[in-house]
Amino acid sequence: MSRASRRAVLGGAVATAAGIAASGTSTAGRPPGKFTGKVVLITGGTSGIGAATARAFAAAGARVVFGGRRTALGREVERTIRAARGEATYLETDVRSASSVERFVSDAVRRYGRLDIAFNNAGVQVGSVAEWSDGLATNVQGQFLAMKYELPHLIAGGGGHIISNSPAAQDLIRTAAAEYGAQGVRVNSIVPGTVPAAAVAQAVLGLAGAEFSYLNGATMPVGGASV
Repeated sequence: MSRASRRAVLGGAVATAAGIAASGTSTAGRPPGKFTGKVVLITGGTSGIGAATARAFAAAGARVVFGGRRTALGREVERTIRAARGEATYLETDVRSASSVERFVSDAVRRYGRLDIAFNNAGVQVGSVAEWSDGLATNVQGQFLAMKYELPHLIAGGGGHIISNSPAAQDLIRTAAAEYGAQGVRVNSIVPGTVPAAAVAQAVLGLAGAEFSYLNGATMPVGGASV
């Protein structure tokens, strides 16, 4: 897809931003933390880096909505976060499907009233030609669809941050960062190496914090050689 095409489609998604209402919801009884009051969306959140990041954001006070295809795992992650007095909601989601992603984002905003941070983490390993199509649909198209439906809500709320975990979608990430930075949306990415998922989660929270508010269109390596 050309740069002009990506701009046109993402721009079409953002055109509806002005009509989307954003409002806060009460966090009474929630443990205080760095991200208290923030609403965080995570794709690919049922295991590994996604699940670790969902737990870390919830422990830091955020209201977390995470998706994935594996319902049993998603419900278990949701249960453990709530047991630790965090706030999280699992929604079954397939990032390869536009309608599924649109519903995921809309349901999250409907539940919590706004969107502040999105961690687009869903991805699969591609080790053969047979896996190529699914890899493109998940690792590239899935990133595009997530951004397409997240951007209007982030803009409507006055800005926010998208963090991607997809080395295959770097051109898309840089394009979105350049196009929407002026509207208060930062778009950055991480490239995890051979480090524990919990370490990557802490890097995501660090990147999402105010300390790095000057970063836009950047790629942050986390750990050793990328996998």
